[in-house]
Amino acid sequence: MTTIVGLTGGVASGKTNILNFIKKLKIPTHDSDEVVRTLYNNNTKEFIDYLRLIGLSKAIKNKKINKKRIRKEALNNTRILKKIERFVHKKVKTSRDKFLKKNKQNKKKIVVLDIPLLFENNLQKICDYVFLSYCPIKIRMARALKRKNMNIKTFNKFVKLQEDDQNKKKKADFIINTSISKKFTNKQVQNAIKIIKMKKEKP
Repeated sequence: MTTIVGLTGGVASGKTNILNFIKKLKIPTHDSDEVVRTLYNNNTKEFIDYLRLIGLSKAIKNKKINKKRIRKEALNNTRILKKIERFVHKKVKTSRDKFLKKNKQNKKKIVVLDIPLLFENNLQKICDYVFLSYCPIKIRMARALKRKNMNIKTFNKFVKLQEDDQNKKKKADFIINTSISKKFTNKQVQNAIKIIKMKKEKP
């Protein structure tokens, strides 16, 4: 039986580094953010038509999608945000379901699903365990502000869309502290996976 681990965490919490380390351990991973990036980069007719339908025609030029403009519109308009999320989440779910089916058929012992809004969308119910990538909000902000097209106002809007870290801590099975060093973070991940494997091997 395949054990499903959900990986989640707030913006700039170090989740990507955790996922990259898990990949190095040769554990199959599904990256929700990568699915979304592909969706925006491929500029499919289906997505472009949908964006026009919900009033985002100005974010499309020469059949190319201006992700920066869409993000700005979505963060300032809850109705637009929910409509985009509805479309995107459906695509991510289809990709995730295919990933799970394939790895279950291949009898993989453990797989990891990287889902940024795992608790917000009640997706912990499809996981056997949940890893929470965590670090204090001040460190997250400092990390985020180093990113392109990020400022304090945008960061705070992202934070408001996500569940409070204290609530996430109560729901997670393993809390991975990413505020010290990559080496320390990786050790925590290794220990968590070791515990899961031990539990799996028990009769």
